[in-house]
Amino acid sequence: MSVEVMEPQQQAIEPRQSTIPRRRISPTFALVVLALAVRLGWMLYLYGVPFSQPRIVNDGSFSNETTNIGSALAHGLGFSSPMLSIIDGDMGMGPSSWIAPVYPAFCAAVFKLLDSFSAPSFFVILLVQCVISAVTIFPMLRIARLTTGIKTGYIASFIWAVFPWFSKWAVTWVWEISLTALLFTWLLWYALRLAQPATRRLWIGFGALWGFSLLVNPAMMTLLPVSAAWIAWRRTKQGQPWLKNGLLAAAICLAVVSPWLIRNRVVFGEWIFIRDNFGFEFWLGNFHGSNGRGWAFNHPTGNPAELHDYIKMGELKYVRYKTALAKQFIRDYPQEFASLTAHRVLWFWDGSAIRYTNGIPNMWMPLTYGLFSILLVPSLLLACFKRLPGWPVFLGAILLYPLPYYLTYGQMRYRHALEPLMLLLVVYAISDTIARFRSKPATS
Repeated sequence: MSVEVMEPQQQAIEPRQSTIPRRRISPTFALVVLALAVRLGWMLYLYGVPFSQPRIVNDGSFSNETTNIGSALAHGLGFSSPMLSIIDGDMGMGPSSWIAPVYPAFCAAVFKLLDSFSAPSFFVILLVQCVISAVTIFPMLRIARLTTGIKTGYIASFIWAVFPWFSKWAVTWVWEISLTALLFTWLLWYALRLAQPATRRLWIGFGALWGFSLLVNPAMMTLLPVSAAWIAWRRTKQGQPWLKNGLLAAAICLAVVSPWLIRNRVVFGEWIFIRDNFGFEFWLGNFHGSNGRGWAFNHPTGNPAELHDYIKMGELKYVRYKTALAKQFIRDYPQEFASLTAHRVLWFWDGSAIRYTNGIPNMWMPLTYGLFSILLVPSLLLACFKRLPGWPVFLGAILLYPLPYYLTYGQMRYRHALEPLMLLLVVYAISDTIARFRSKPATS
């Protein structure tokens, strides 16, 4: 019997090959790529290849105040004309502060490069929105590390990546919905992180992010008192200073938003904080006989008579007129206003807006909207009962963020800013419940 002898070269080579390290793919990166792939898959399904001419996908919106202002900017008419789709040769309607400036400016940049309201423009905008929605996983996982645990974060992020509902707004609406969700989640992480020892760089980033976020959607300001109170209380309790760095962050935030405030002062002759249309939105949901949901037919974009009044009065006078009507309605019909407000609280969470709109296709699984809200209640209660790290921030965000929509009117897209936090809480509660049952000793 012969025995094969391995040559010295083979003996030397094989150990080297076995010790070469393999590069591992980060789970976070993999989840973000998965989320982006799912959203691009929805775009492919909805619009085909090549990307079809922009159209409303039953419940979506490509032509609105944001894109109208973006088109006006792209055509050199300034930040104006929220009620009119500007095309070549059109004249603007005058200056506006109807929408916060960031997203119309983003649309304007795309329209400038690829023409207003063209298929390539909307393809690029939706593609960016898909990226924004996908990278929301980053702050979700950072929050999970500080609160629910990273395992919960990975499960929640996977659901965020693949569940149809969380992709919907990025691929059907040209609006700041996905960006608001990303920024709101980052801001909440900052609030949790700054309650711990932090560098001045983090405080500066906190202030800058707040300033940018307000220029995207000032409704996020409802999180500001929650964040400030939590940071101040936690740091005081731990004997850590916070006032000096807090003032620095506030100064940075003011520096970011001040150019827009100055622009409004120069253009309108008075100080306007970010947007000027709250009074109109307030009236849109509150008038005698209203259904409380912001009837679109009363909006200047859908009602020629309202558009005529808007043009004739000018934006500020038009908004003040509508504000006066809403206040008069409250004085004349206080019980009706209270009833509408109570209903709006319910409507924000129950998903009944599905019947009010043109209908949301079943591919988005819209019936899960209400179920998700129902699951949030015990999940939030469990987080409070077990003193989950940062539970007051979760509670404050969920209680305060919807307040403007309770007073005006709510649409299903408005809840999206809270959905990353809701998802973390629901997954945490389910995981905790499963763990309790597994650890419970079997009875004979």
